[in-house]
Amino acid sequence: MTAPNVRALCVVNPAAGGRHSDPEGLPRILDRLRRAGFDLDVRETAPDGPTSADLAGEAVTGGYDACLVAGGDGTVQPAATRLLGTGVVLGILPYGSFMNIANGLGIPLEAEEAVGVISARHIVRCDVGEAGEHDKVFFETAGVGLDAHVFGAARLAERGQTRHSLRRIWRAVTQGTHRVTIRVDGTEHEHRVFQILIANSPYYLWSFPIAPDAAMDDGELDVAVYARMGRLELLRAVLALWRNGDYPTPPIVYRGQAIELRSSEPLPVHADGKIAGALPMTVTCRPGALAVYAPPQPVSRD
Repeated sequence: MTAPNVRALCVVNPAAGGRHSDPEGLPRILDRLRRAGFDLDVRETAPDGPTSADLAGEAVTGGYDACLVAGGDGTVQPAATRLLGTGVVLGILPYGSFMNIANGLGIPLEAEEAVGVISARHIVRCDVGEAGEHDKVFFETAGVGLDAHVFGAARLAERGQTRHSLRRIWRAVTQGTHRVTIRVDGTEHEHRVFQILIANSPYYLWSFPIAPDAAMDDGELDVAVYARMGRLELLRAVLALWRNGDYPTPPIVYRGQAIELRSSEPLPVHADGKIAGALPMTVTCRPGALAVYAPPQPVSRD
């Protein structure tokens, strides 16, 4: 029996390049989707609008079955946020540099291979995190501590300002520590820390595997606590992570659905790189909030 056609709005970022996929091959990929039974309405984003979130909203209000996004994480994330809880399925065609959402779901990072995942129509229910009272959503990571500096370093590195990027990281690793109380599903822990990362996806920033055991469909978040260490040790850890993704000193890891964070200082908290507020704050997991075309996931952890 032939499966019914899927009515899909396809969001294309014409400025996307990416290191994995050639944008010149997109027409061929769209033809493959049409042959696989996708009725495509192709729309492009633009600097003055529409945004990917705008177009995803049209997919919702227009009664589309799916919203396919050809672009990087900066194009995928706003569209995915708009699709939360709607039942419209997200499909990802990777045309970005790192693609942490796709990577975390096991979606191939080359569009020529990812189109096969969409064509197979297997749907995974992906969790998302919510930070603070205003429910700032994150698909990858929320963080307290060092990574505010690291985000600045990342932007400098992307502009080719490597020396300034390294200086920014040096400032990060020479800052002081903070005492933070972490309550995970009712169990309290106290640490003096340089950094806390709350991960939904295993990957972060430049595809760093910060939480290799994290699963995006298990209904929980992984809390990685980087406890107090000497500055030289911390510098070595940051450089090792940057170079090869390995931690000389692994973090302490907790796992749960609700994470409450308190400190005597109003430390800022980011959600996927955007400031969500300051401590105290509660970060929660919203299980299965996003439907995504993705390969079957490994059996969820107990």
